[in-house]
Amino acid sequence: MIATANTLRYLITGGGGEQVRVGRDQWLFLTDELRYDAGGSVNLEARADLLGAAAHRLSEQGVKLVIALVPDKARIYETKLASGQYPAYNQSRYQDVLAALHQRKVITVDLRQPLIQASAQSEVYYRTDTHWNQVGAEVAARAVARQVEQIGVTWDKTTFKTATDGPLVARSGDLTRLMGLEDMPNALRPMPDQEAAASTSQSSPESAGGGLFGDAAVPVVLTGTSYSMRGNFHGYLQQALSSKILNTAKDGGGFLQAVTAYLTDEAFRSSKPKVLIWELPERFLLTPLDGESNWLKKVKLGP
Repeated sequence: MIATANTLRYLITGGGGEQVRVGRDQWLFLTDELRYDAGGSVNLEARADLLGAAAHRLSEQGVKLVIALVPDKARIYETKLASGQYPAYNQSRYQDVLAALHQRKVITVDLRQPLIQASAQSEVYYRTDTHWNQVGAEVAARAVARQVEQIGVTWDKTTFKTATDGPLVARSGDLTRLMGLEDMPNALRPMPDQEAAASTSQSSPESAGGGLFGDAAVPVVLTGTSYSMRGNFHGYLQQALSSKILNTAKDGGGFLQAVTAYLTDEAFRSSKPKVLIWELPERFLLTPLDGESNWLKKVKLGP
């Protein structure tokens, strides 16, 4: 009954429910990207202060913090929104976050421009999913690698190669699932994305290790959200940096969950990386605060 109601809502009204907005040409968008955050500027200042302090204290321990700032899918594909325009109240959000972090001398990668440029040639986000696709993930990985290389940190390079295996297969996106249409026939839901599997391999085998995150004796660690677990971003980043990278990101991890788990684990305490890449969606910086006030103390980066 619920699936039938969801299908009728989509077919008759073009609705996607509370969490999804249906755009043009069967493109789907997460409602959270389009929401206005009251008090967002205050929340941004608090989080920028936190990231600035974290970057400074990590640097004292020999770890360079790099923020990979992920733009909204709706920002990159505003012409696919039903209105055809990204909300004016969020128009400056990405630039505001960049400015706040730069003001605090936090190394931050602007992923908006390379993704916009690449979108003129190919789709860089899934149509039925919140996240970047393999093309977008590779574009983002290369942009992050360029920024990391400018820091001047060195390590022994390892060659990685990414290959696409098998035929194109249908990929049901998270937004389709949020609409309750995952199990419906294609005729009764937005057409799923088509993608061939991509895998990245290295030239030497990984060594086994202990702790929550296994072997942490790597020069680069990636943390953050589900974007770091989609589109083979982790693999493309290893290829772009010629480095083994420990991926500690979490699905549904929010702003602090994944990085907290890593910084409080023995993997970090016993063997610190040279670079910590923290992938963050732009909207996370303005949402209501939740545990930020004592976070530096919790992860032993502050008194």
